[in-house]
Amino acid sequence: MNEIDLNDYDHVAFDLDGVLVDSAAVVENALRRWAGEERLSPECVLRMSAARRDIELVASISPGLSPEREAARIADYEVQVMDLLRPIAGAAEFYSSLTAGRRSVVTSSSRVSALARLKVAGISCPRIMIAAEDVRQGKPNPEPYQVLLRTLQIAPERCLVFEDSRAGIEAATTAGCDCVGVGPNASGHPDIRGWIEDFREMTFLI
Repeated sequence: MNEIDLNDYDHVAFDLDGVLVDSAAVVENALRRWAGEERLSPECVLRMSAARRDIELVASISPGLSPEREAARIADYEVQVMDLLRPIAGAAEFYSSLTAGRRSVVTSSSRVSALARLKVAGISCPRIMIAAEDVRQGKPNPEPYQVLLRTLQIAPERCLVFEDSRAGIEAATTAGCDCVGVGPNASGHPDIRGWIEDFREMTFLI
């Protein structure tokens, strides 16, 4: 990846799923359970869930249900299988190398699910977290990062973001932030500042 001097940035923001933790098995298990109970196609639900908030998923796939209630139900199912969570190599170490006031998490997950993920991964809760409940529109809309920037009261160019999905990259860059892609799904994206397979590649940049 291109070398990035962290001294060029006042703040570093992390997406959660696919960046700090590998929660794919957690999400799949919870959504399959929910889909089965609602007599929906699990494959269709999983396909439509990519990089979306659960509240948006429910609204689009089953408009007769309460998005808020069903999203809370899915979050509860996720918490029940959090033992399936796996760490992203080097993520906890890199995250911990930054001072508490210099890092945040911006996630499409609910706050309950996000906090459970961080706890299982051994990653301390950030002082600032922008979760699904904190925005009206999720990624790829830039609102999650715009809310973060307003909270921090910093210019977009002073915030570096790590994202693994195209929706997340679009949200970050549209908000004006530099973005580093993480993992295979982010490789080759034209708008990223750099790319890493995992955070073991970041140690020399701290």
